[in-house]
Amino acid sequence: MPWRDSQIRYDTYKLPFWEASLYSGTGLALAAAIDYVFYRDPLFFFFLMPLGLLVPLWMRRRRMNQRREKLGSQFKDAILAISSALQAGYSAENAWREAWQELICIYGENSLITREFESMVRAIAVNETPEEVISELAERSGLAEIESFAQVFCLAKRSSGDLVSIIDSASQTITEKLRVREEIVTLTTAKQLEETIMSFIPAGIILYLNVAFEGFLDVLYATAAGRVIMTACLFTYGAAVIIGWRMVCAREW
Repeated sequence: MPWRDSQIRYDTYKLPFWEASLYSGTGLALAAAIDYVFYRDPLFFFFLMPLGLLVPLWMRRRRMNQRREKLGSQFKDAILAISSALQAGYSAENAWREAWQELICIYGENSLITREFESMVRAIAVNETPEEVISELAERSGLAEIESFAQVFCLAKRSSGDLVSIIDSASQTITEKLRVREEIVTLTTAKQLEETIMSFIPAGIILYLNVAFEGFLDVLYATAAGRVIMTACLFTYGAAVIIGWRMVCAREW
């Protein structure tokens, strides 16, 4: 069906070529920096080159999660718009169109949620039900809040209950959950910056010692025992960075 051609799968993300190239170059630069700080041997750089692939993979996952969070944040206004339309007396089918028009005013025509609702309105226009389109969005998004709303909406329609009050109650609950999630993201942003700064401090100390006290650490680069020590330091450093990022950026892993 034509409206399905542009539908987004939120459980995957493809980096544009320029971004993939940029992050691959960033990974190679990171590998070169690690080699300089811990080994100063071109041979080890070749062993570290796979970082050039790991960085794009990590950024692809991060972009995917950021897009999903953006959809969730916008969906908060979408369910409020649906609830308002139902309270105004619109049928479930027409409530989607009214919500779509309101979302255009809020986010513009090219936002994620606006395009999703445009697709759903087109689907409803050719006799798909609101239950089907919202359930499909819930499946593609992978967001618990959208899945919860879809389940409540479908049950309310099937039970022939008071759809307006049920959706209003559900929208308030889900909106509050999404608002709490946004607050958590805001609060952890500062911690992410702190973690980024702290991640560079150990490497910065080594670089400082090499610059300020030339030859002071040469024994660590020229002997087998020194290589072993630096390798142990590298693994410990890497593990600390990964654990730190998992603590403050768990949603991106």
